[in-house]
Amino acid sequence: MKHFASGLMVTLLLSMPAFGAGTDDLSKARAQVEFVYQRLTGIRPAAADLATWSAALAPLAGADRTAYLADVVGKAATENDLFYSVTVLNFAQIEASEDRSVAEGSGATFTGVLNDLTATVIGMVRDEKDYRAILSDDVLYIPTGTTYVPGTNAIYDTLYNTHKTTGGPIASALTAVTQTGATGLAVQAGIFTLRGFGSVYYDAGTNRAPFRFTSMNYLCRDMEDLSDVSRADIYVRRDVDRAPGGDASKYRTECVGCHAGMDPLANSFSFFNFVPPAQANAAAAITIAAAPVAKTNQNNDVFPGGAVVTNDAWMNLWLEGTNSALGWDATKKSGTGVKSLGDMLASSKMFPECMAKRVYKTVCGLKEETSTAEKAVISRLAGEFTKTYNMKELFKDTAAECVSKIGM
Repeated sequence: MKHFASGLMVTLLLSMPAFGAGTDDLSKARAQVEFVYQRLTGIRPAAADLATWSAALAPLAGADRTAYLADVVGKAATENDLFYSVTVLNFAQIEASEDRSVAEGSGATFTGVLNDLTATVIGMVRDEKDYRAILSDDVLYIPTGTTYVPGTNAIYDTLYNTHKTTGGPIASALTAVTQTGATGLAVQAGIFTLRGFGSVYYDAGTNRAPFRFTSMNYLCRDMEDLSDVSRADIYVRRDVDRAPGGDASKYRTECVGCHAGMDPLANSFSFFNFVPPAQANAAAAITIAAAPVAKTNQNNDVFPGGAVVTNDAWMNLWLEGTNSALGWDATKKSGTGVKSLGDMLASSKMFPECMAKRVYKTVCGLKEETSTAEKAVISRLAGEFTKTYNMKELFKDTAAECVSKIGM
């Protein structure tokens, strides 16, 4: 994104009348200003701001016009707490649900809307941190003045309910701390070691789900999209039938396509568990064992000759084959545990592409069938994002780019 010329130029333009700008130009500028501000905050700008920004925008064209929308209107919007409590929270909430809904839950506490995962996303955006760290760093955001308790979401419920009741801020009420000492875990790896992630993805199954949904949320690829039957199946676990329904060809043409690449990557989560409390309101937190938890090797009689998970080492077999196009870092082919896995995923070409696509969908609206024009915009936004990995800038730039949605 070409950012607007200088602070002096912005000041001059704000104070200048829109010479040469007719009624149509001013109406168009007004519509674009309203669009950008509303898409980022959910509300219209104040009348005085709308008038000032519209007058300054009207005589601009091309890249200068887009830059002004991002750097002036977008900046103002991202200083409003509604940007965080509505737009960024909705962006983050999808990661805290396997059904991928953005729901407020039920009852008086709205449990799950705001938690350590979604609060940390909000904090990372607010503080303009290198967003690659979301999958690997020792980072956690908590309500200011509180103490983090791994087994409960109470401090986040209280903050969210206060926001819903009084309209109080969320973003400015968060403080950055380290996970070290707060979570009680031996590993600190971004969202992977937060309760909001573990309570959804570590509580059942075979611990493949955390990898699958991480891929969906940070690579924008589900397993079907990543299927590659040319990969060796030496890491496919024993619970995968090699002849489902008595048809061995189905395994070779379907099942192996996902499992051959997924299973050796999902091994990184093999030490993690989350056991829901037996009683309401009882504590339940992530646990990390010293060896693979039993569920990773369950149903081992389906195909006894399959792979046994013995540690949390992972390997990326997708550096070759059809998925090599995702732009992996060839120096990060293998590792141990979720921290190195997160670093590997965030180093891929698809990470910025996915962040740009998800932000575009959140701010502009995006159907499953992306148009050629939208793909080009998303690719351009991803390219700009890789210069700083600043999510706040990505939100602003995206809102400015999608004014075309209103036919202007």
